Amino acid sequence: ALSPTCTVTIPKGDEDLHSVISRWSDLGVKLPFAVVVPSTEEDIMAVVNFASQNSLHVVPGGGGHGNFVPIDDKTIYLDMKKFNSVTVNKEESSVAIGGGAVVGDVLRACVAEGCYALTGNSDAVGIAGYFLGGGNSFVTGVHGLAIDHVLSIRVVTASGSAITLTPSSTGAEASLFAALRGAGHGLTTILSLTLRTFPIASLALPSNKIWNRKLILPGSAIALAASLYTSLIPPPPPFLPVLIFGRAPPGTPAAGAPVIIISANYYGPAASAELAAAPLLTAEAEAAAIVAETTLLDFADMNKSSAPMSSHGGFKETYNTMLHAVTPASIVSAFSQYVAFGDANPDAKARSYAVLGSWSTGAQLANAALPGNKTYFAHRDRGVFFQMTPWYTDVVTRPATEEFARGVVRTLREADEEKGFKGVIFANNMIFGQEMGEVYTKEGLEEVRAVKREWDPKGVFWSP
Repeated sequence: ALSPTCTVTIPKGDEDLHSVISRWSDLGVKLPFAVVVPSTEEDIMAVVNFASQNSLHVVPGGGGHGNFVPIDDKTIYLDMKKFNSVTVNKEESSVAIGGGAVVGDVLRACVAEGCYALTGNSDAVGIAGYFLGGGNSFVTGVHGLAIDHVLSIRVVTASGSAITLTPSSTGAEASLFAALRGAGHGLTTILSLTLRTFPIASLALPSNKIWNRKLILPGSAIALAASLYTSLIPPPPPFLPVLIFGRAPPGTPAAGAPVIIISANYYGPAASAELAAAPLLTAEAEAAAIVAETTLLDFADMNKSSAPMSSHGGFKETYNTMLHAVTPASIVSAFSQYVAFGDANPDAKARSYAVLGSWSTGAQLANAALPGNKTYFAHRDRGVFFQMTPWYTDVVTRPATEEFARGVVRTLREADEEKGFKGVIFANNMIFGQEMGEVYTKEGLEEVRAVKREWDPKGVFWSP
């Protein structure tokens, strides 16, 4: 029986989906068997045992952004919102994070104490899910991945037991600890994580703020935008340049028109930032841009601009690829396909977007070489990430979105494929029916499946 400290909602079958469960994407989401909001570790243990005894699957939810996770009438959706505590320990340079906390919770708590942990680029994303896929952060170029800086993980396993895993764990627990670092989706329920923190002052930021250069260019300037962006690659470790395909929002003079945004954050001194971003500061770039501005961002607000992309509802999938390199020609071609797709599919036109990001790979490669640092983030040598996110309101549009998005990904992969590099993706941005050989190495996938058999032989937790 479930504890009376749980809040349990069992749908009757005729409710509106969004009154029962809220997810970033509605694709693959149906009314679950139940939604349970636990208050204690014991509550979660009871839910796991109940699911095991009744042939149900448990899906823990933090930010609700795991868009590749199906939810149906065999699912107990474990809403972890009460496990959202964040406790910073300045003396030990660490932060203890509840399994239901989101990025914004952690970012604000750490900044209040003058430090930061490695968190994602959306305040609404759950920290647990972000971590399980590797933890690519705003300072990946400086520190590597979040999974390289974990001090402990407390979980509830499929047997209904709570255990704490650390870098010194041994035997089967060591294997589970490693798998949770990059391939952890569907192995356990995360109760809490303890991550290493770093002083904001160590970055030598101007007034402890983040230097940012932003250009918004019209669609007609895509060739220039592609040239500018590729001139920034590979970036120095503190530099994080991003290029976005989007549409001008309602209420603007050119509402609905395609635009390109280049936004570049530098996590270091302003003088170094100006050198790294020099191509974005030229007279040519200024003249072509609708908006050209250099600002200093409050550290706690670094993700503010991504909030519109994080809103729940609608149908979305994240078609992505990790690359060694990208060419201006492939960016131009991808943008042309993006514009044509929106024009042909009105329900997907306004909100579909693409993101191209780049970072230095040196720190994450160095971390991978550290003794005992076994993880399952397989593609640390790739410093370019592209994601196409079709966002539409009518599910009948899905076949067109799949054909379009796969085509765009193929276009971005052309330079890598010419050099014989295999197409790979980022674990946190899988799609339904994902070919797992694109996510992990063959050896790594076999090892993770062995961990799954060891720790969850009955498949209590849904996993890809």
